[in-house]
Amino acid sequence: MSSEFEGTPLEDTEMTEIGLVSRPSDRPVTAEERRRMRAEYGRVRTYFKLHPSRYAGIQRSLNQARIGATYDEYLARSLWFALFGGLLGAVFGVFLTALLVQFGVLSDLRSPIQFSGGLARYIEANRSLFAGVAITSVLTGLVGAGIWFGRYYYPASVVTSRRQAIDVTLPHAIVYMYALSYGGQDLLSVLRDIADAEEVYGEVANEFEMVVNDIDLFGSDMYSALQSARNLTPSDRFEGFLDDMLGVLDAGGDVTTFFESEAESYLRAAEEEQSDFLETLAIMAEVFVVGFVAAPLFLVVTMVVISLIGGSTISAMSSLIYLVLPVGMLAFLVFIDVLSAPFETPSTTTPPEPTEELPFDHENLDEDQRYGSYQSRARRLAFREMFSDPAATFKDEPVNTLFLTVPLAVLAVAGAILGGLVEPSIAAFSSDPVSTTGWLVVAPFLLVAVPLSVFVEMRAARQKAITERFPDTLNILASANKMGIPLPDALELISRYQTGPVAQELRSVKNDIAWNHDVSRALISFGARLKTPQLSRSMKLLADGLRSSGDLARVLSIAAEDARDRARIERARRRELTAYIAVVVIGFLVYLMVIVILDASYLRPIATLDTGGTGQDLPLSFENIPVDLYRMLFLHSALIQAIGSGLLAGKLAENDALAGLKYAIGLVVLTMVVFILV
Repeated sequence: MSSEFEGTPLEDTEMTEIGLVSRPSDRPVTAEERRRMRAEYGRVRTYFKLHPSRYAGIQRSLNQARIGATYDEYLARSLWFALFGGLLGAVFGVFLTALLVQFGVLSDLRSPIQFSGGLARYIEANRSLFAGVAITSVLTGLVGAGIWFGRYYYPASVVTSRRQAIDVTLPHAIVYMYALSYGGQDLLSVLRDIADAEEVYGEVANEFEMVVNDIDLFGSDMYSALQSARNLTPSDRFEGFLDDMLGVLDAGGDVTTFFESEAESYLRAAEEEQSDFLETLAIMAEVFVVGFVAAPLFLVVTMVVISLIGGSTISAMSSLIYLVLPVGMLAFLVFIDVLSAPFETPSTTTPPEPTEELPFDHENLDEDQRYGSYQSRARRLAFREMFSDPAATFKDEPVNTLFLTVPLAVLAVAGAILGGLVEPSIAAFSSDPVSTTGWLVVAPFLLVAVPLSVFVEMRAARQKAITERFPDTLNILASANKMGIPLPDALELISRYQTGPVAQELRSVKNDIAWNHDVSRALISFGARLKTPQLSRSMKLLADGLRSSGDLARVLSIAAEDARDRARIERARRRELTAYIAVVVIGFLVYLMVIVILDASYLRPIATLDTGGTGQDLPLSFENIPVDLYRMLFLHSALIQAIGSGLLAGKLAENDALAGLKYAIGLVVLTMVVFILV
């Protein structure tokens, strides 16, 4: 429902160098206007509407996040959600208070500050009531404030995510636009094609879709539509790109040449930014070694020494090993993941184009004997395909192995307990830490991690082989096309003399072209099968480039150069960070060596030391040191270090924590072997 107040009463319009924009201002509002606004929008929305300049930032964030709401509507809804959440917090506070009273927890409360007087005696006599009010008030405030601030800053977080996605995908999108423009398409057709490629180019496609909608739905000209997109985009890079494009259009320049130069420029910028990012990751690797290897080792040794002079450090060491180390390592991995987000290629892939369905008569289908024979044959073929490669689902999605290995690990633990091999108790862990930990912790971990790591590495090896060899394959196809060899014949020629996954996929592409006579659709289906975002984009570029251009060789060369540039960036990351894998692993080995020496050469002799008759002459007390408990803590700390160091190594080198499972498995096995031997 439209209104005379919607968007206009408190906005002033001014001219800038790029066109007309609306700037909110808090101009005076008459009592009659205020009354009419309250009647139409309510008091809450009216309050927000009367202070537009205060919330101009959130309105811009809502627009850039593509959240279809005005700031006053969004904030009013957020306020009601916060009030409802606060009410739920209050109910939970009352329930928690009743529970604490039932268990007698609140009756033992004492004020840390002593007061005197009638009020103090009244509060002491009703301590449960006042404690319940305090608990309820805190929960109400925390839940309500959490919901309010969460929704208040949610649009900004969406804008940040969209900005990162646009910045990463923009170089690919420019290459795609260059290929289409080189084929002879006009600029509007190029923008339409990239706006329709949301599955491949993500948020960049959404930005250009806004341009196309301005032209098609609102009748704007190209220049005005690009200006509007430039003003609204959350990405500074995309804004700069549109500024340059507007300059080229204003000067009547060649758009194709502009796209070519911009693609090279943005690719060089991406390489420079990744170089700086790799230096940051190198620093993070050193911080990890200092903060999670050297510092815990120093604290462990210090606590052992303190225990020798009569101090009790078991609880502090347990908190360090079982709480601080795991939570800290997990937080560090999350931090590295957030730090890497702007440099990750969004996982968008091109879905295969649907095939054209032939007319089919469904009447009297069940009466046709041939249909029953067809169904039986289809079921046999499905079973044959499933049993010919039962691990296919694990190769595509290695995480699916957890559905099989986690129950097996639980059964293994249950079998070990029921078979009497191990006892699940603190006493058993303390008296025989190696055997108990091996059966209850290490064995289940290996049952889950080894299959998962195997299939992760198989998928990574396949993707790496395709990614590294594909640019050369495209160059060969381009050279063959220049010599007059048709694309299907060139594909057959290459697949005949190559091996590995690339050759297999090229044979499938060649057969698809031969059967369906549609080169573009075959390439799109090829990109969908690869399940690799970079190569899916290359196939989209190649397929649409072939539709718009008869110069197949040039389009193939453009796609090859784009794929080669991205592969070079990935190789540079692996090469630069390989040395820091060694830093992390060596740091763990130092930790393991010190822990083993402390256990074998220090605590064990203490355990066998007889202080009878001479204990009064020793400067230190060895009688109350729980040596077995310390040995258990040492072993568990080394295992936690092994898993954390391995996952971090994979995250640094390959930007995938699961890729670090192979390091974690090796370090865990090494730790168990060392503790068994010593």
